[in-house]
Amino acid sequence: MVLTTARLLAALAVGAVVSALPTSPSPPKTPIIEISQFKVPHKHAVDGPTVDLGYSRYQGLYDPKFDSNIFLGIRYAAPPKRWQLPEEPAVDLTTAIKNATTQPPRCPQSPSGPARGPLDDASIKGEEDCLFLNVFSPNKAKKLPVLVWIHGGGYGLGDAAGFDFSQLVKTSGNAFVTVVIQYRLGAFGFLSSADLMKQGGTPNAAVHDMRFALQWVQKYISRFGGDPAKVTISGESAGGGAVMLMALANGGTENTTLFRGGIASSPYLPTQPDYDGDVPTENYLQFAQKAGCLGTADASSSSEAVYKCLLNANSTVLQRASAEISNNAKVGQWAFIPVTDGTLLRSRPTEQLLRGQVNGQRVITGHNANEGTYFVPQNITTQQSFIDFIKINYPSVNDSHIASILELYSVPESSLTSAKFDTDGLNPPYATSVSGYAVGWQQAANNLYAETTFVCPAYWLADAYATRQGGKSIYASWRYQFSIPNAFHGSDLQPIFEDPAVANARVDTTFKRGFQSIWAQFITKQDPGLYPDIIEADGGAGKTALSAASGDNWWPWGSVGGSPRDAERPRYWPMLNLNVTTAADGKFKADWKIVDGKKFEGNRGARCDLWAKLGDVIEE
Repeated sequence: MVLTTARLLAALAVGAVVSALPTSPSPPKTPIIEISQFKVPHKHAVDGPTVDLGYSRYQGLYDPKFDSNIFLGIRYAAPPKRWQLPEEPAVDLTTAIKNATTQPPRCPQSPSGPARGPLDDASIKGEEDCLFLNVFSPNKAKKLPVLVWIHGGGYGLGDAAGFDFSQLVKTSGNAFVTVVIQYRLGAFGFLSSADLMKQGGTPNAAVHDMRFALQWVQKYISRFGGDPAKVTISGESAGGGAVMLMALANGGTENTTLFRGGIASSPYLPTQPDYDGDVPTENYLQFAQKAGCLGTADASSSSEAVYKCLLNANSTVLQRASAEISNNAKVGQWAFIPVTDGTLLRSRPTEQLLRGQVNGQRVITGHNANEGTYFVPQNITTQQSFIDFIKINYPSVNDSHIASILELYSVPESSLTSAKFDTDGLNPPYATSVSGYAVGWQQAANNLYAETTFVCPAYWLADAYATRQGGKSIYASWRYQFSIPNAFHGSDLQPIFEDPAVANARVDTTFKRGFQSIWAQFITKQDPGLYPDIIEADGGAGKTALSAASGDNWWPWGSVGGSPRDAERPRYWPMLNLNVTTAADGKFKADWKIVDGKKFEGNRGARCDLWAKLGDVIEE
């Protein structure tokens, strides 16, 4: 194939079109979960045990506060070759024992759009040799369940250093081992085109990194006291999306080879185009041009020459090219994302999930009440600007699609001037037209993007495991919505990482203790239902507040007649609504309820059904 001048100009024009869109007020501050550090200080850590992995020996730390052994920066793969599958680490037993006491180097970072001016080298630079992981293991652990965390960040940002589950593990009674992994980001992990594949490159290199890390866990986690047969994978945003991708890998034919359960918080599904689709190809060409491997004076370069040039290009040049292209993406989006490659990821998620073709056995999927705010231009005031927003994000929609969308997302005239407030999800007005942040067509756009990108993927992932229920099936899923005031994207992670004994302005100790117990119960027992002793702890403070999460009330998603064993009755879609109420002292108190997840927020299930039907439009 010859890369023509016309093709190059078409590719470069995409960036010009995005730049030419009307400027708009900036969305709220980038979600804290994408940039913050959920670290626990280990001030009293001392020299810890040594572990022999066969290819290297590592000495970690021991923290008496958590009675935990910590191993930072363990290599799980060799320094990666650009756009190639990860490989086994080289055997290195001739040198001294390696210190696993400092955080690993992060991968090169690529921020989201829109362009914010010149990029700061310090914010984007990383090391291509970044396939490392951290392990947190209770002291004297033996055959404990394992939690593997995949960080979020739009597949362009993040690292392992930001996440430390020591507090959650302590809440569980030191009942499981934790692994936090890194994977290639931006163009280094997700560059894709027909030319890249033709020249021997691998689309979705980063998704292969994730699976390689899970294979490492199967081989080596027993040396840290973990049980490879009891692995739960988890993540938030792109990390939650990665949980979904692991469930879909290889057509969902792997059963429990790599994991048995998953916890997907706000699973990110921006789009999933074909590996050789127009957008991945345009990004590939722009990347080659910015790297100096394809210029207007050299537009006849063969695909082989371009690819060889990229393989040999200076890393700093490629890092800047990746960051600049992603930084010029649409508002709140990233340029380099997973694609349907036909081998590892064989189908669009909407297709495969709705067929129930998934790996593992059980999942929890959750989302926040106001997911879309960070990712939507905040200047949408009319129906026409709402339609324009849809067409910009999903260029393949036609007039018939728009008509179907408007039927479900129409804005009542009264909401155009109504006050902002958080909906209860059970009574009108619903989140389609009002929230604590926006009203009218702006809220309609916020909610639409939330549903297409985070909320409905959480529904579809839960549906996939519910599809495999029936009788005494081992497959099951559970659903929650995090609904505390201003429940923006990423809000549900703060109470997972914080000490539950310390209340904050939004979440009391009962809420945090209960929420952490849900995760711990699922990781250790593959069932999130809270036992009476957990609900009635702290003098019974949670007896009313948390009782909805008991095993007697929070049934699996898609249970039949409220019981998986009653095959003669209709299915039931229980969702745990994690909300709060205001007490007499003005403080928020936990107030959890079970709601009908399909009917919630004005029949959200019907809207997700529509987006599933339009999967070929929103995922290309």
